[in-house]
Amino acid sequence: MERKGIFLMLTALLALLLILQIGGLFENMNRAVDRALPSGGPAVSLLTATASGITILYLLLLFILDIRKEGRLSRFTLELTVAFIISMVIVAILKVLTDLPRPGEERVSWGIFKRIGHLGYFSFPSGHTTRASVFAYFLAKRWKRLWPLWWGWAIAIALSRLLLHVHWFSDVLFALFLGPWTGLLVELTENRWLPLYRALVRKLGAEVLDVE
Repeated sequence: MERKGIFLMLTALLALLLILQIGGLFENMNRAVDRALPSGGPAVSLLTATASGITILYLLLLFILDIRKEGRLSRFTLELTVAFIISMVIVAILKVLTDLPRPGEERVSWGIFKRIGHLGYFSFPSGHTTRASVFAYFLAKRWKRLWPLWWGWAIAIALSRLLLHVHWFSDVLFALFLGPWTGLLVELTENRWLPLYRALVRKLGAEVLDVE
């Protein structure tokens, strides 16, 4: 199937999951999964940390490798970075709009500005899982033979969030699909945003950030 077709399917799926989430139709399933799972230990905490803020260092490492190899930023790293940023913005917006508390937390009646200042209180969708799925999508394209490793890691991150009881099942399910959706969005709209990006970096004289 072509990328556009996959993108449209993922768009419909994410819209459906979001509607079910807002409608409260995941509530019983979420609580059942949360009750059924044991609590993760130090190993699970260590695993989940690999998809925390440290993912920014992964981007920095890719950038350094690009500079050493080609002398400039690669399109692969640029697309991954753009998708990473967009996905995190989407996660933040959805956390504010859905204001779903994490397992064990009480639902609060905060205004939108207070919610923005306390994003970590809300669970939908999972930021860790979204970051992992964004990386999995791009890494699986670059190193195709290792795709089970990349997606195995993303799924393991989703499971770790459940085992640590900091997310609901619907949080990680949505996030696993959000990653590739964001990646496809960046790729399919590249003809629109890439010329603007290149014009900006040239104006700034930052040739190292330019891409072919």
